[in-house]
Amino acid sequence: MKKKSKFGYVLKHSKGFFITSLSLIVLFGAADICALGVPFLENTLNTVFGDDRRVVVSGEASKATKYFTPDEGITDKASALANANAVNERVGEEGMVLLKNDGALPLRSGAKVSVYGMNQNNIVYSGSGSSSKSSDKNIDLFKSLDNASISYNPTLKSFYDKKKQSGKGRPASPTFGDIIDGFATGELALSEYNGSSPSGYAGDYKDAALVVFSRIGGEGYDLPRTMKNTEGANADDHYLRLDNNEKALLEDLCSTSSPFTNVIVLINSGTSMELDFLQDAKYNGKLKGALWMGDPGGTGLNALGKILTGEVTPSGHLTDTYVKDFLTIPSVQNFSTNNRTDGDRYTVDGVNTNYYFVDYEEGIYVGYKYYETRGFTDGEDWYNQNVVYPFGYGLSYASFDWKVKSVTIDGQELPDTLTSADLDKTITLTVDVTNTSSQYSGKDVVQLYGHAPYLKGGIEKSQVALLDFAKTELLAPKETGTVSVSATLRDLASYDYNDLNQNGHKGYELDEGEYAFYLGTNAHTSWKSPSYQKTFSLGEKINIDTDEATGKTVENKFDDVSSHIQTYLSRNAWEGTFPTTPNDEDRSISQELIDSFSVDSYIGKGATLDKGKPWYSNKAPRQQIVPLAEDKIKVKLYDLIGKSYDDTAWSSLLNQLTVKQLCYLIGTGNFNTAAIEAIDKPKTIDPDGPSGFTNFMSAIDSTAVVYDTAFYACESLIGATYNKALAKDIGNAIGNEGLIGNARGDQRPYSGWYAPAVNIHRTPFSGRNWEYYSEDGTFNGLMAAETVKGAREKGIYTFVKHFALNDQETHRDSMGLCTWANEQSIREIYLKPFEYTVKEGKTTAMMSSFNRIGSVWAGGNYNLLTGILRNEWGFRGTVITDYNTHPEYMDPDQMIRAGGSLNLIQDMQPSSSGARYNASHRLALRNAAHDILYTVANSCAMNGYDASVKHGYAPAYWKIVLYCLNGAAVIGLVLFGFFSIRSSLKKYKKETTEDKE
Repeated sequence: MKKKSKFGYVLKHSKGFFITSLSLIVLFGAADICALGVPFLENTLNTVFGDDRRVVVSGEASKATKYFTPDEGITDKASALANANAVNERVGEEGMVLLKNDGALPLRSGAKVSVYGMNQNNIVYSGSGSSSKSSDKNIDLFKSLDNASISYNPTLKSFYDKKKQSGKGRPASPTFGDIIDGFATGELALSEYNGSSPSGYAGDYKDAALVVFSRIGGEGYDLPRTMKNTEGANADDHYLRLDNNEKALLEDLCSTSSPFTNVIVLINSGTSMELDFLQDAKYNGKLKGALWMGDPGGTGLNALGKILTGEVTPSGHLTDTYVKDFLTIPSVQNFSTNNRTDGDRYTVDGVNTNYYFVDYEEGIYVGYKYYETRGFTDGEDWYNQNVVYPFGYGLSYASFDWKVKSVTIDGQELPDTLTSADLDKTITLTVDVTNTSSQYSGKDVVQLYGHAPYLKGGIEKSQVALLDFAKTELLAPKETGTVSVSATLRDLASYDYNDLNQNGHKGYELDEGEYAFYLGTNAHTSWKSPSYQKTFSLGEKINIDTDEATGKTVENKFDDVSSHIQTYLSRNAWEGTFPTTPNDEDRSISQELIDSFSVDSYIGKGATLDKGKPWYSNKAPRQQIVPLAEDKIKVKLYDLIGKSYDDTAWSSLLNQLTVKQLCYLIGTGNFNTAAIEAIDKPKTIDPDGPSGFTNFMSAIDSTAVVYDTAFYACESLIGATYNKALAKDIGNAIGNEGLIGNARGDQRPYSGWYAPAVNIHRTPFSGRNWEYYSEDGTFNGLMAAETVKGAREKGIYTFVKHFALNDQETHRDSMGLCTWANEQSIREIYLKPFEYTVKEGKTTAMMSSFNRIGSVWAGGNYNLLTGILRNEWGFRGTVITDYNTHPEYMDPDQMIRAGGSLNLIQDMQPSSSGARYNASHRLALRNAAHDILYTVANSCAMNGYDASVKHGYAPAYWKIVLYCLNGAAVIGLVLFGFFSIRSSLKKYKKETTEDKE
């Protein structure tokens, strides 16, 4: 008998082991390659489950330089959070706006109230989306009442709580990309009140009825202008009106049979609502009070009880014009889907394309700039028929008197006539504000508006424009405080983009004529019945050709965008130029225009690549191919701390890096910037967002690097404080939180912050209005610049967003929403807040936007990112994209050529070879890396980095788990193999023995 092969026998009888082993090796190998070898997946897992951990390789971290330090008393997460929560409560105290008070407020001590409205136990604390936050530690409405010793109706509260438990109330928020035909408020129908009327629940709690009306917004969707198929609403109503159930509730509480004599409405919304019902006579004089409280964040609602009782005197002012019918607002005529399927979608020859558009036909006449101007031209009756509350409006329990102490220009008395020599001199109005009340301490806001002469048929100008504002300190009864507001003559200039006055000049201009400064309590009183006005004349026409900060030439950058719209709204002919909703003809465009939307059309391709473009270069910079050995690295990033952007040492640093390192740094900006250990460039933590540090992608709280951070009020509530010092305190509080950073982990600070957001409330229906301060670009800039300053002083770089004209959510990222506007409105309104954060706030970071400006993606628009931002304004630092999951138009090669720096994505790197990789491209790579490194070098990310210490990075915990699984699998396979082979050998031995026998 032929002898059996031992090897063949074992192989045959251990087949299960070998098949299983091979399968597991392939499986684990593929998993390891994907998780650890594919940057997109690795960086995604880092974001979701926790990042690589910074460790000290040599030296003592405690002895290394701390370039930025927290405020005294801020030593850990708890103290930083307590400080931030206290600041946020001040936002509630100073931002909530008293809209109406016919003697209802403040409530008497020990008042007993009944709280109505299904949203009383579902308060909107902020909007939804990636920048939102949530917390089970929020101070809710009833905690606020308890803290203020206000008794509330327990029977009524129990009734609403049970209704919520049964599934009644506001539905879940829409999700990204939703187009909403109606959204329920969640208010109960009267039939839900168990056979009684709402007022029948009053019992002994009838000192006041507090009625809560809430509205929510969020990222990725806009608010509906129809309520189709929405319970409790009419189809032709919209979300920002009271629905039928809310109206019925209010009518019942104010009926003659109701036991209430004081009904107080609480508006819980980050955007404006139609509030003309507050003036309606049908409420029998019982609707005596109204308070707008915005979205208060985690602790802001504690201010409500204090305001209701008079412990705090309200001092908030509106940051929007509240009109009677939102559907008559000029900008609303061109917004979102225009209330029809595909109503904002381009067609070619009648066939739908993948491109969407929005036309800013209203020009500069946004918000109060329309209503105050038309009120001036068409009269007070027209104004009163259209406006409920003007921009800047707000009541107080106290009363105030103003007296102007001085009006000076560079310290000298302002003359009656100014000239071009006075263009950039500071004009200051100093005002004594006296609290004339006998009972209430309070704060007042002095608002400064400017007026420029309008010449019929000339440059469009609003009747007034906000220039500045100042809030007093807390003034006791009969106490006087002094504030100053200021502006320059340049601030009164208008931008003539098409030589409308035919003087041969395009750019900023000041017409000859009479100008005025107005001090007012709001935009309307500023010119209609000013507390003070100072007029002066300009004896010459002034053409402004250069930027005051850089001296660079100011010239049109968006002629192609301006000319796309044929007719803009004009005060010269309101009716004839009033915006119209796009029809099928407006939607129809040429294939030629569609072709211009492509990346290749913008940067060129083949032989035309970069030729004739402003970024073109035929000289490639020096760059390493292979990383230098450690002993050849001569310049570290910490050597450049405090150096100017143009210092020659930057060239030496960049010379040490490889193209691969540059590309990885630029292409992996997913809430961080990548480490380059050779130059001691740390990996940074750069969280979202306007409600405070957050990371919406974190999956496990215990490993998240962003945790236990404050939940700040919405920016519209912050704006309503009209307190620039408080805005700076918010930046400071953010800075303190950032410096503490990942205290339970690797001690890295949160050095970057995707905020503040400074787009405007172009319409009330933008889903993201809660993230933005106001309808006015100057106002947004003044507030945001202070927040940037406060954060920057603690070493936090602020990605001011979304640059620019990102004023709606619908289709913003559908191949890039094509946004068309004239350059006057672009510069005077939409770019203005960003300009303030650069020139006044000194921000070193900016976030571009999804949309296109005209045909060109904002994040790859050279005229925007380089022509204006870098060249005109002098910005130095990083421009990051918005979250880039759209490489089909958000192209990183276009981005770096245009002046962008960092791609907000796990991994989408610029080219490092191929058709686009030429001298221009290599220079753009270097410039983008320079931007990022400059931003990080001047931040708290460098705390602990100097020549005395060396840092490295240990694997993230999820990687350790993966390594352990690999190890366990190997051990398991070895044991499995050992026992399988041993068993086969035993069988072999037994069978061969039997064969011999």
